[in-house]
Amino acid sequence: MFDLFKAIGLGLAVLLPLANPLTTVALFLGLAGNMNNAERNKQALMASVYVFAILMVSWYAGQVVMNTFGISIPGLRIAGGLIVAFIGFRMLFPQQKAHDSMEAKIKSEELQDEPTRQYRLCAAGDAKHRRSGHHRDDY
Repeated sequence: MFDLFKAIGLGLAVLLPLANPLTTVALFLGLAGNMNNAERNKQALMASVYVFAILMVSWYAGQVVMNTFGISIPGLRIAGGLIVAFIGFRMLFPQQKAHDSMEAKIKSEELQDEPTRQYRLCAAGDAKHRRSGHHRDDY
């Protein structure tokens, strides 16, 4: 019996970071802000039931898929580690692409024109300030 409670406690501890309760509570209260307590409790109960159902279906479907294809947990861990390593190396050594396409040229021209646009915005604000009659010497 003690082993059952230990397994349940371990399962809940493992699911805690996945569920992220602090953010979830804030999101729920934001979405259910205009509901009364009875409606809010009903929505919380239904959300809990749906999450439990999704977790159970995922658990058993995952077991069936892993048994069907003969995938073991250590093999899954190795594959996950290789994927993370591959993504890390791609981030560490990004590929340099040739920017000869028409989209790249248009994007480059837009970026070259950006400082001019910013200057125009500042100049428009400066001109409006000058026309308002308020000057630095007035303060």
